[in-house]
Amino acid sequence: MRAASYSRRSDSKGKRRDDRSVSEQDELAIRAAKQNGWDLPASRMFRDNDISASRNAKKARPGWEDAERVIYEGNLNILILWDTGRAWRKLIGWLRLVDACRDNDVLIHVISHHRTYDPRIRRDRKTLIEEGVDAEDETEKLAERVKRAFDANREQGKPHSRPPYGYEIQIDPENPRRTIRVPVPEKAAIAAEVITRVAKSESLTSIKKDLIRRRVPTYNAAEGLIDPRSNGKEPQWSTQMLRKICLNKAYIGKRAYIDNDGREIVVDATWPAIIDEETFYTTYNLLKDPKRITTRPGKGKYLLAFFAKCDVCESPISRMSGKADPMRYRCHDKSCVTIRMDWVDDFIAHLVCERLARPDAFDAIAKPKEETANLEAELARLNAEHNEALELRKKGKLSLLALSQEEERLLPQIHEIERKLQPAPLPQVITDLRKDALGNKVLILTRWLQLDVPARKDVVRTLFESIRIRKTNAIGRVSKEEDIAAMLKYRVRVKWRKE
Repeated sequence: MRAASYSRRSDSKGKRRDDRSVSEQDELAIRAAKQNGWDLPASRMFRDNDISASRNAKKARPGWEDAERVIYEGNLNILILWDTGRAWRKLIGWLRLVDACRDNDVLIHVISHHRTYDPRIRRDRKTLIEEGVDAEDETEKLAERVKRAFDANREQGKPHSRPPYGYEIQIDPENPRRTIRVPVPEKAAIAAEVITRVAKSESLTSIKKDLIRRRVPTYNAAEGLIDPRSNGKEPQWSTQMLRKICLNKAYIGKRAYIDNDGREIVVDATWPAIIDEETFYTTYNLLKDPKRITTRPGKGKYLLAFFAKCDVCESPISRMSGKADPMRYRCHDKSCVTIRMDWVDDFIAHLVCERLARPDAFDAIAKPKEETANLEAELARLNAEHNEALELRKKGKLSLLALSQEEERLLPQIHEIERKLQPAPLPQVITDLRKDALGNKVLILTRWLQLDVPARKDVVRTLFESIRIRKTNAIGRVSKEEDIAAMLKYRVRVKWRKE
């Protein structure tokens, strides 16, 4: 009798107590084959370790595919399994196996049952099908328990999966059977530093280069993990890693998840924060701003590049190619206009510093009072409708279904208006420029000159709706300071936000 065995051990956390390791299953299969006089060569012992057999499986099962191939070839008399659930935990797959064994005259020996089944016999076939139903049902019950525990944990803010950079899992000293997430001082300081630096409008690229220069280990490097794509080299920081840190609410002691309706829910977590919420949300809003250009042509080296536009053809302004000294901006598409870069940058810097020195510096970028009043009136109306529906429900004049339909209509509108009424977040770099410097343009200008270009660009994008460069109306070169100032005032047309 030609035999083959298949062994598997699932990597699920819900392992049954009677599960055996793959090697133990192999030994039992060999012993069963010897006791019954079956020929079980090593070439027909198929294994799939740490691979699921349920409907939620994501990995291929090469060992099982080989076992099925041997069955269909017709060169097999006995298939040895440790348990029916080791072969399949999906009913349709198990039924296909039972039918294949029946059609090819293959017996099924289940070691844990101490019995050999013949799928050609009606009673044995029925028993095998019932085993398949039980195996799938067991998986479904396990999935329900896991999901129930997972939902409870996320609602209570308990940790899940691998901790983010800056945290680690430890045994709870108050309950040795439970684990907790705690900050790692050195790594937590790096995460807080990254978030703080981005809040001050420092570019992710410059922070990445600084961390690499300082030889700060990444998460994988600190854990001793090597990316197979790195050819054995130590993993390096990337802007994607830093962006992930900056957008992770775990660093303010919150757990965020998406509910069944697709809404983001944020709850207090059981682990401590390592950065304050104000700094974190400054960074979060900066990176999430849809107007922010995530990939800047020219690597963000020039203040007005690809922000200012040509007044003639609407093309963006970029640095003029070549080794011209001094450097110039020019129309990117048609070269309609050119202008000295240092003159324009200084002109914009003085406009920015003058605006920031004024007490009413942000009136230009605030929502108009008329628009705010209209939004507040609409919000009051929607809230009144919602409260009226709740009152009718309390009095029994409105069904639960009707209330649900009203809330489905009203609540999204209420949330959207509340979002619009929130003040627009200002980059931290603007707050730092203005700190204790109202009316002091010189101090603000000194701080401006100490900023890197990406930080200055964030200030410009916040304050200006647009900057346009006109064609010159002068003949010959301009050299006198008063002539340069007049020329810039004519050629550089700025529009402040909401003006």
